[in-house]
Amino acid sequence: MPTVLLVDDDVDTLDAWQCVCEAHGYETCLAADGRAALDMLRQRDVDIVVADWRMPVMSGSVLCYHVRNETSLAEIVFILVSGEPSPPAFVYYDGFLRKPLDPTDLLSAMERLLLERAADGRHRKGASAAPRNG
Repeated sequence: MPTVLLVDDDVDTLDAWQCVCEAHGYETCLAADGRAALDMLRQRDVDIVVADWRMPVMSGSVLCYHVRNETSLAEIVFILVSGEPSPPAFVYYDGFLRKPLDPTDLLSAMERLLLERAADGRHRKGASAAPRNG
């Protein structure tokens, strides 16, 4: 079962994302900011990160920068989420979704990006290609 790290400083948003992901076969872990997320990523295997762009302590875009520049984390699928009209141009992420986030869009993006990663031969230790529904 793929593991997704959900990162947002809004507790209600994290709860909603967690419910959707777990209902569709993902194991979840949560972080309230990029610093906490980075610490978590260094300690456990995660297949995909879904992170808000603007957060206190460390933003999602700075978190993404660190993920891409640490060899042990670089293959993690990264989706940046924001209410901003356009994504940042200075960060390499796999997907960008606009808030408010439609659960169907989130799940579709996660499944597609995990399948693309598997097709490209990029794998994290213990990772599977995509969750099974129902």
